Amino acid sequence: MKTKRSPFKYILEGPTGATTNIHQKDMLYFAGVGYFQLQNHPDIIQASVDALQKYGISSATSRAGIGTTDLLLKVDQKIAEFFNTDDAIYLPSGYLSNIAGIQALKAMGKFDVIFIDEVVHYCNEEAALTAAVPVYTFKSRDSKDLEVQLKTHLKGKQKPLIVSDGMFPVWGWMAPIPEYIAIAEKYNGIIWIDDAHPVGIIGENGRGTYDYFNLKSDRLFMGATLSKAFGAYGGFIPGSEEFIYHVKHGHVIDGSTSPVSAAAGAALKGLQLVTENPQWRDQIRKNAVRLKDGLKAMGLEVENNDFPITSFKIGGAEQMQNIHAELFKRNIYIQYTKYIGAGPEGVLRTVMFSTHNYEQIDHLLSNLKEII
Repeated sequence: MKTKRSPFKYILEGPTGATTNIHQKDMLYFAGVGYFQLQNHPDIIQASVDALQKYGISSATSRAGIGTTDLLLKVDQKIAEFFNTDDAIYLPSGYLSNIAGIQALKAMGKFDVIFIDEVVHYCNEEAALTAAVPVYTFKSRDSKDLEVQLKTHLKGKQKPLIVSDGMFPVWGWMAPIPEYIAIAEKYNGIIWIDDAHPVGIIGENGRGTYDYFNLKSDRLFMGATLSKAFGAYGGFIPGSEEFIYHVKHGHVIDGSTSPVSAAAGAALKGLQLVTENPQWRDQIRKNAVRLKDGLKAMGLEVENNDFPITSFKIGGAEQMQNIHAELFKRNIYIQYTKYIGAGPEGVLRTVMFSTHNYEQIDHLLSNLKEII
């Protein structure tokens, strides 16, 4: 129920999709992060139901106790197979994956100081604080400033941990990881990325940022979520056997209840479907290019890539809020947001799904052109 003090302005009346019911109105929907809209896929829903019926809601204890079911082990194995790593661990949420990963790296003695992108997702800021080491920020996606901060703050033989999003959620910017790894090698450091948005949608194999840049190194670590491209819920960390051993023996696994069974069933099926349907990645790229080309034709400045996130500014905050409201009246929903990295005036943000068709994209463009 929405109250006067509620932050929840828009209430969904059903599942999300290219068409979504908001406030009991069917609207063209260009928001959220369900890139392949697997959250509504009948096979995933059935897998959730089957898991729920077999295992109940959850095992009602932590995975480190007696709470690891054979279903959770299958999810671990499927994640490792998808990312071609020695091992992997499935966690209750993507938010926790960064905390669990960074704490494990600390337990392994991999770093002494953290250097973190200034607009990284706040779960990474909170994860960095739990490591109980000095934390310094560097200008977003600025490898030169990163090296300045390293030269300024590293002492003696201290080893740095560089923390960043893989893809930044507002603008769809990619972190310059190839530049970061060169710096990490120079200073005997390692890199942790929150790869929540890229996994499943970019890279030759859909494995996210490192796959996109074709990078492999024992200095590279990552965590992500199954709640976006994979249509499920929960976080995960893939990696070497030694690294995942330390994650499994960390506070997050020991102290949090195991993932719910329905989510685990969905995760297993979602990983399978994304593996078997690479054409979905092709379609989402085509949709993104169509939208971006249309926005450029209107004179709007957007990122020159084929990623599904597209944000832009038109005038100030009031004008963008008015555009958002007018589109809403026309049964089209895009975001006006001041999320991390959007700046004080905010931005208009759109997200492409593989399930959008060109007619829907062109309808958004034609209405936007009329309004601005």
